[in-house]
Amino acid sequence: MKNEKMMQEAKIEWASKSYKYPEKLYIKLSSGRSIMRKISERKSGTLKGMHFSVNCNIFSFKFDENDNRAEEITWVGNYKKGTGVFENETYEEIQVPEVAPKVEEIEVIEIEDGEEVRHEQFNKILACVEADIPVYLHGPAGSGKNHTLQQLADVLDLEFYFTNSVQQEYKITGFIDAGGNFHETEFYKAFTNGGLFFLDELDASIPEVLVLLNAAIANRYFEFPNGKVYAHEDFRVVAAGNTTGDGADEQYTGRLQIDQSTLDRFVYIEFDYSEKVELAIAKGNKELVEFVRGLRRQAVEKGVRATFSYRCLAVITKLEGKMKLEEILTIAVFKGMDRDTMNTFRPDSTRYGRALEALAR
Repeated sequence: MKNEKMMQEAKIEWASKSYKYPEKLYIKLSSGRSIMRKISERKSGTLKGMHFSVNCNIFSFKFDENDNRAEEITWVGNYKKGTGVFENETYEEIQVPEVAPKVEEIEVIEIEDGEEVRHEQFNKILACVEADIPVYLHGPAGSGKNHTLQQLADVLDLEFYFTNSVQQEYKITGFIDAGGNFHETEFYKAFTNGGLFFLDELDASIPEVLVLLNAAIANRYFEFPNGKVYAHEDFRVVAAGNTTGDGADEQYTGRLQIDQSTLDRFVYIEFDYSEKVELAIAKGNKELVEFVRGLRRQAVEKGVRATFSYRCLAVITKLEGKMKLEEILTIAVFKGMDRDTMNTFRPDSTRYGRALEALAR
């Protein structure tokens, strides 16, 4: 009866070994929340066998015949309230403090190994590219446009060609040197051989040069220095930028206004940060993802010029536990931001929020 009561209080529905972290259990609570707990094991004594902790309660368990699912989950005590099971032992010996209240605050979403995480706009972009419709992706820096298009090229079995910010005509057309040799560009290769041509930072390119693309996209032929060439049937174009093409704004001051004849060749798809991608980068740490997304929202509300991209999540995930959180936020998130500006951000109740609060004092 006591065991059933404690199971109910802990709200455990089931538990199984984590795919990514075999030394931990992936536990589903009846609230729908998912958490991870380190597996502790005693070789002898009253607490012999495998255990895990939820809300200060210790549970013993065994793995099923496939060494995967936890079964025979039994409550054995509460290390805060004190129970008879601990008369001759200490909970430190079964490593409970390593998974105790501090970890309980972290909600972990399990990402299975081998699972390819795709942006929410992936299928929309795919449909347009398959239909040979040029696409312009507009969205914040570091939102994963390049990676998504490489995934798309793989799905369509197309070669991937990339050019970043066109400042000179020859980056599109190529050129013939003094020896009479024609130097190909990424655009030329995609145009003649077939493939997905990705022009990143379209809004940082010289507008007059971009007009050269108009005939190539609309008519599917182009006059290169080595002669007129017709587009391969598998030639596809996707461009990307941080603005909608109307010129510089407060966040992206180096962007240029794009000629309307160029913009008219593309369909527009907004490409923002993806929570699915963020959770994968943060290894399921929902608390960290929500903290960074909260900073973005506040930056927009307060008009603060700052970019909190996927790179923040990646660096924090790699460095956490190796440096103080305050130091990590300084070098990876706020990057030289003055104390007054940092003080405008409202810290949340997470450990990252507490680190921000300590940093801004």
